[in-house]
Amino acid sequence: EGKAKTSDAIASLGKIVADNAETIDEKLGVKYGDYARTAARSMQETAAKIEAKDLAELGEDAKDFVRRKPGVAIGIAAAFGFLISRLFKGGSSED
Repeated sequence: EGKAKTSDAIASLGKIVADNAETIDEKLGVKYGDYARTAARSMQETAAKIEAKDLAELGEDAKDFVRRKPGVAIGIAAAFGFLISRLFKGGSSED
């Protein structure tokens, strides 16, 4: 169930980015719109790969990625942690 939710979330985010690529073209330039389209395609492909693999394969892929690119993995983890903290902070009454 978690794998399906993750895949769906990535695919949805990819669709949002793709749907807004034309607006990005208009506001920032075609070059940035093309970046958005490329990112959207990558997200759609990633979602399909996640859906096609079982959890053991995904775990091995993650371990391999961390071994090959530890700096990138740390950066992703830090960004994810920041986003999660913002989500929880946003839901509190301290805002």
